[in-house]
Formats: sequence, structure tokens, C-alpha cells
Amino acid sequence: MSYWSHEYLLRNWGGPMVQAEFLKEVQRPFFVPRVFSGLNLFLDEAGLIPDAVDLVAKECKTKKAFLVTDEYAVRFAPKVMGPYEKRHGIKFEIWAKAQPDAPIDTVQECAQKMREFGPDLIFAVGGGSSIDTAKGAWLLYEHPDANIEILSPLVPLNLRNKAKLVAIPTTSGTGSEVTGVAVISFPDGVKLGTGGALPEFVPDFALLDPTFTVGMPPELTAGTGGDALAHAVDGFMAPRADELNQAIALKVIKMVFEWLPKAYKDGSDLMPRIKMQQAAMMAGIPLSNAGSGISHALGHTIGGLYHIHHGAMVLLFLPYELQVYSKATDRHLEICDMLGIRDNSSDAQSLSNLIEKIRGLMSEVKLPVSLKDAGVSKSDFEGHLDFILEQTPTDPAFYFGWFDLTREQLMDVFSCAYEGTLLDMNSEIWR
Repeated sequence: MSYWSHEYLLRNWGGPMVQAEFLKEVQRPFFVPRVFSGLNLFLDEAGLIPDAVDLVAKECKTKKAFLVTDEYAVRFAPKVMGPYEKRHGIKFEIWAKAQPDAPIDTVQECAQKMREFGPDLIFAVGGGSSIDTAKGAWLLYEHPDANIEILSPLVPLNLRNKAKLVAIPTTSGTGSEVTGVAVISFPDGVKLGTGGALPEFVPDFALLDPTFTVGMPPELTAGTGGDALAHAVDGFMAPRADELNQAIALKVIKMVFEWLPKAYKDGSDLMPRIKMQQAAMMAGIPLSNAGSGISHALGHTIGGLYHIHHGAMVLLFLPYELQVYSKATDRHLEICDMLGIRDNSSDAQSLSNLIEKIRGLMSEVKLPVSLKDAGVSKSDFEGHLDFILEQTPTDPAFYFGWFDLTREQLMDVFSCAYEGTLLDMNSEIWR
């Protein structure tokens, strides 16, 4: 199947255009939704002043709202819908068939149900896959003939003619509630980030209720938390990152190291849940505005092929990204300073300290540090290696790196990642 990211001009000129300093300075966009965070976002009775319910309900002129969720998060639907039904007379249709990785066929099915119901407000309740499913279905609801797989990022999506989007996360990691991209998966194993020339997929509202994340299983807490950390590091390291996005990213990195182990150990402790929900949302901001990195390109390819949790995969490749980027930038030293692990006598040792700290966190929350530990068999990995090496450079996240990797360099990264060994940056292929 052909995808927009395979297009010749985008593959060969997309990266340089994204990285060009003069283009970055021409305009520095900073898109975020209206964000509400707290324990009182869904009150059945109105207060003395307008609240989040009133502000969101103003966007629903026809009094028809469509709620996209999955079989787990549907349990939160009554709490979400209640105040809108009771206080504003809004009628809801629930579609609870979202699947992990947002498969294109479920996106299309969701869009068809939207067209049948005709809402002017879409609620996405769930993890990143549910929110991404809602984004993709929203596009097909407004433009039924759109082909997501070949939708050029240079063309506006022209959304909000029929509906607006409200994102309500029930996990803490993807940041999809604030990003302008939807990651959709296709039958051949490709996971593709899609969006238009403007970040129109940025939801209109993001409602963060930490009680929705209480009780998340430890493995899901770990995977989504790893995703948040990777987003923050990527957003800080990206060539397009400016001071505003970097400041947010640095704070997120500190928060994840402090609060993820606590959330992992006790799923009912509300304070770590509050902090990780905020960190995940904050991490999505630099990711959306500055771009991701090769950890996401590598992780998308492997995660899509083997259906391994996205957050676990992008965090697994983060140490390799830091090693590769160290050839072009020393930004990682600022992260070391913030974490108190800088070795003033050796930049190389500082990088080693940072990688050791990341892998220490991975071990603490029982995330794999190698593809072998993640359950990928050697024979299957070797059998798919050509596909992996061909697909990875076409991932949009690849465009946001400091430089393009050769096939030989990618081979080295994947080979080391399979065993969990680090790259030898003094070898001939990295000079």
C-alpha cells in the first residue's frame, strides 16, 4: 500500500524543510486546546459561574453529541454524559468499539456511525487509540471521500464545519488530547501519523479528570508513562524545539522520574495519578509543536509490526536516539543538569549517566530494554528486517531528527536494540 510518507518529495525534502532554521524563525506556532484539569469537571448541578460543562455545551447547537470510546473506558461514559444531558438537554450516541492502535477499519466504521447520527460535538473518552480513532473518524465524518493513507500534511484538513472535538484521556501517556496528529494503523502493519498543514486535529477541549486513571494496571501505567517521557525528551531534543516547548519538556522529564514509579506501585494513589496525567498532557505540547524524534519512527515500526505497546517501544529506543543525536547536539546535557547527573569532566559520561537513569526507570517499572525482552523472536525479527529498514525512514517522525540515518546505521540500531546493547559511536559507520 502507498502512503503519503512514501511520496518522493516529502521523503527527500520533508526533513530538510522541517529542520531549516530560517523556516523555524519565520513562524513559531503554539497550538493547544482549552484545557481543564480537576476533580469537578462533570458536575450534575451548575455553580455560580460558568464551568467547563457550560463552555463545552455552548459548542453543541443541535444538542447532539457522539461519544467515541472502547470497551474499558465506556464505564466512564455516564459520568461524562450526565451533566450535559441534565443541564443542557444534549442527546448522546455512544460508539464503544475503538481498538488498540486505531485500525483504519474501525476508524471508518466509527465515521459511518457519526454520519448516521449527525452530531456537532464529538467526545473522545479513553487512551490514545480511542482519541486517535475519534480524530480519524471526525475527518471522515466531515470529508467522507478523504483517503487518510495518502492525505498530504501540506494540505489543510478543513475541519470544524460539522463538529468540534472534546478529548477526555483515561490513560496518562499519549498526549493525544493536546496534539495535532492522529496515529492510525493499517493491515500491513504500518502505523502512520496523519494531520494537515495546520494542526487541526488539536482538540477544541481537553478535560483531565484524574479519577478516570485511578486503578490503571501497572503494565499500562508503565507503558503510558514511558510514552510521556519519550515525548518530553523528543520534544526537548527536536531541532524545531524553541524555549517555550523546551521549558515544558524539561518539567515533564522531572515529573515522570518522580511520579511514574509511585503511580506504578500504587494504582489507587490519587496524587501520582494527578501528576502523571498533567505530565502526559504537558508532554504532548512540545511533541505537537516541535515534533518527535527517531525513537518514535523506530518504535512505530516495531510496535505496529508486533503489536507491542507504543510507549514501551518508543522508550526502548530512546537511549539510541540520545546516542545518535549526541553526534549533532549537546542538548541532552541540559537534561543531565536538571536531573543532577551531569559529569562536568566528561560529556560522554554525562550521556552514559542519562541513559543509565532512563534504563533504571525502565527496569523499575518492568519495561523491556531490548526487543528480545519484549518477546520478539530472533527468526521473526530477521525475517522482517528488510521491511523494518524500508518502513522506518518513511515514518513522519523520521523527518524531525537532526540528520538522516543510512540503512547501515539503522541496521546497527535495530541489531543493538534486539539484544539491548548500546551503540558503539566510535565505529566507522557513526563517524
